[in-house]
Amino acid sequence: MQAKLNCWATADRGRCFGDLFNLVHDPGFLTVAWERVAGNTGARTADVDRATVWYIAEQVGVEAFLAHIRTQLREGSFRPSPVLERKIPKAGGKLRSLGIPTVRDRVVQAALKLVMEPIFEADFEPVSYGFRPNRRAHDAIAEIYFYGTHGYRWVLDADIEACFDSIDHNALMGRLRKRIKDKKVLALVKSFLKSGVMTESGLRQGEFTGTPQGGILSPLLANIALSALDEHFAEQWNEWGQVEQERRKRKGLATWRIVRYADDFVVMANGTREDVEALRTKVLRRSWPL
Repeated sequence: MQAKLNCWATADRGRCFGDLFNLVHDPGFLTVAWERVAGNTGARTADVDRATVWYIAEQVGVEAFLAHIRTQLREGSFRPSPVLERKIPKAGGKLRSLGIPTVRDRVVQAALKLVMEPIFEADFEPVSYGFRPNRRAHDAIAEIYFYGTHGYRWVLDADIEACFDSIDHNALMGRLRKRIKDKKVLALVKSFLKSGVMTESGLRQGEFTGTPQGGILSPLLANIALSALDEHFAEQWNEWGQVEQERRKRKGLATWRIVRYADDFVVMANGTREDVEALRTKVLRRSWPL
């Protein structure tokens, strides 16, 4: 089914998919989603309801657990719980905030990802490497090395501050609607965005922007939002074409390429420092879905 979704999305870039909710609560999709969650390194982590994958498997039973989720989804009574906030140290002494969803929510997020990812993979530009199937950081490094040895010597090395916390919900939902018209799927995604956070001090906070870093669905949603950045540079590159690219190089005019891994990216320029500075200003002034 994933292969079919990807094939349909690739064949028709304007296709808007309906009737996806049936796949989200399909027993097969939920079973695979459970296996993904149970096999994850964070499976032993407790959440706001203190349940772990082990507890559910041993005390509740996987079949009964998934059947209950399916019933809630079909009846429209499913409501995500707030994620549990955990602070982990970053390099430089700062703290990164992670949001740990309940096991139930992780399974539903995994099912959503199984359905949504093949569709949006058809649209993602090849310059993006983070949190995508069959892509890894070493591929991004190889791409940077390739450009660096082919004249792209000036580099704008950047990241997006608090990317996961800053994603604009309305802008993100707008990009989702370009490919998904199933209102139940859109409402389910939005409910996760609005589920809020249970802080370490026990206070519940609502969320007006962002998607919790630590959720299974969050990396895909971040890539959907940040694909606007990829598309901007890819559009310019494609408009030039091979002939125009070579002409610009001969005349000493700048050309550039972008390589992105999640919220870290580099723009490599075949030109001068002034060209890179101009690119930096251009990136900062653009209105991205963040």
